[in-house]
Amino acid sequence: MKKNFFYESFHDKADVVYLSHGGNVLTDAHFHRCIEILYVEEGGIDFEVNGVSFHAEKDDIVFVHKCGIHALKPAPSYRYFVLVIGPRYSEDFAAIFRTKTLPSHLTDRAFNKKLLSCFYALDEIKNISIAQETDRSNIELIKKGYTNVIVGNLLSHYKRVSVSTMPQIETVINVINYIDDHYSEPITLDSISDVFGYNKYYFSRLFNTYIGESLNNYVNMIRIQNIVLQAKKEESPNISELVFANGFDSMTTFYRSFSKMYDAPPSEVFKGAD
Repeated sequence: MKKNFFYESFHDKADVVYLSHGGNVLTDAHFHRCIEILYVEEGGIDFEVNGVSFHAEKDDIVFVHKCGIHALKPAPSYRYFVLVIGPRYSEDFAAIFRTKTLPSHLTDRAFNKKLLSCFYALDEIKNISIAQETDRSNIELIKKGYTNVIVGNLLSHYKRVSVSTMPQIETVINVINYIDDHYSEPITLDSISDVFGYNKYYFSRLFNTYIGESLNNYVNMIRIQNIVLQAKKEESPNISELVFANGFDSMTTFYRSFSKMYDAPPSEVFKGAD
């Protein structure tokens, strides 16, 4: 099992709209379940996305599909915006990207520049101090709104292409997609090994090699993300109903897994305190 990239779990566990504005960072090959959009503000960057290399210049946009393996380095220097869209924030367009995606290198610079104001707006929202945030839920709505504007415009302007993956990770991505579809059902190492036709010991080693944690921990992370998403849509969520409806077999297991992802209790997180 050759591995020359890593699973970036931080963004998947945080599951937020994250914007960074900076530059001149050398980033090794990695992947995550989030969609990533990079806007080159100044300079040049050498990219590799799913084994395909290209050079991006000022006002180019780079689009990285869910689980796309990507790396970048300054060429020779750059400033950029990088927008990482967590799974629960991409639900509005998740179905669109199920079998199709955008090209990795989006080069209509005149068009791309029309979206630059959205990146600046997201950066301004990010820089609002906690003391100024009178209603965090409003901030999240605004972030999602600008994100949808960016993605919607890109989808309207650029022709979609088939989703491609690197051969050595294709099985792992299929497993991740399977878990996204079946997290509310009982999933064990034995059951999922049977689904994909692997010896369970080989499968366990494969999953840990690429994801960096056990299958059980990963499945519970996905369950918790979906519980939080569903709870935030309800005025008075019933925690136990949500827990068992999303695949947990006990409240003890849920609380143990929840504490690994959040420093606050479920009642606070459900109200929007991330």
